[in-house]
Amino acid sequence: MSWKRPLVSSPVGLLIMIADGVSLMLVNRLYRPGHPPGWMIHAFYYFDAWPLFVTQHIFPRAPGDAFGGPTFLAVVAAGLIDLIVFSAIIYALLSWRARRKARA
Repeated sequence: MSWKRPLVSSPVGLLIMIADGVSLMLVNRLYRPGHPPGWMIHAFYYFDAWPLFVTQHIFPRAPGDAFGGPTFLAVVAAGLIDLIVFSAIIYALLSWRARRKARA
């Protein structure tokens, strides 16, 4: 088995996550001093943050905690899930491309 595809798909998956965050920052910068439309922010944010809805239920806040945001473990687990999903998608695309090239 060649390790080339997994070693390429992991950094590309990470770059997708970083590019989404950078594009969200650029959209916010373009709309200054006002705010961008909510649908635009949600499209960029939920692209990376969808696993957080699951992980914040797995790693809940302590009872009586008034902060209300997700825990650090929930955020880290959501980032890891994102990385795994994006890497798997890139790996599948690279495998499909390799099979297609092999047939031609």
